[in-house]
Amino acid sequence: MATVKRTKKSQDDLLRMVADLGREVSGRTILMHQAIAEKLGVSVTELKCLDYLSRGAPVTAGRLAEITGLTTGAVTAMVDRLERAGLVKRERSLDDRRKVFIVPAELAWGPLAEEIYGPLAEAAAKLAEQYSDEELQLIHEYTLKSIEMVKAQTERIRALSVQRPGMK
Repeated sequence: MATVKRTKKSQDDLLRMVADLGREVSGRTILMHQAIAEKLGVSVTELKCLDYLSRGAPVTAGRLAEITGLTTGAVTAMVDRLERAGLVKRERSLDDRRKVFIVPAELAWGPLAEEIYGPLAEAAAKLAEQYSDEELQLIHEYTLKSIEMVKAQTERIRALSVQRPGMK
């Protein structure tokens, strides 16, 4: 395999391309989530909370607040709305009756969700099949590091004391 000599200019160009693509995939992902949320009749925030809830392990409202960065009051109000819509239910822990888990109701991931997420999962799998194991490992590593970077930047932004002029 031939070694390609990178110049500072070519590396700068590559870094700019990666940054531009990151912005584009982020924007497109947000727009896709908005379209999904509209189809399911929920907000984007509620959709992402439903996603976290659907990942397997039971989650309390407090833990959901930690994961999302929402206040506990906002999470309680959201869970109330989702429960009224039949998308989640509250279940008491069998070990500690004071602990209440928020779990997705069967309705939350019914035929409409299957119609949305089934083809999406198939398309993602088809895309991934185009890459070697080594390339997928690199993509996996880059994505994990991107997630950690975004988490850190989210915390940094939330901690900022400045606000847009005119906001209180």
